[in-house]
Amino acid sequence: MRGPDGKGSRLVVTMASPLQVILEAELARGNTIVEIGEWPPRCRLLVMLAQQFHSSYPLADGVEFREIGDPHYWKAEYVLADECLACRF
Repeated sequence: MRGPDGKGSRLVVTMASPLQVILEAELARGNTIVEIGEWPPRCRLLVMLAQQFHSSYPLADGVEFREIGDPHYWKAEYVLADECLACRF
């Protein structure tokens, strides 16, 4: 799903609070959302960012950081329960 500008910069999503904090920090640093969807069965909500994460973020209770590193999928993700915030390479 892409935003009206074709780049995803106008996509809006609300995630679980700890992931929303990371998402908002990334958007403030110029990263953009390029996809909102799901990745069953692991992620009921998958939000994909256009660029790599600009920072390492402290992990709130229940949040995991995973370095995926697979170009067929994505570079890294922050996960809380069944929500995933991921970034491209």
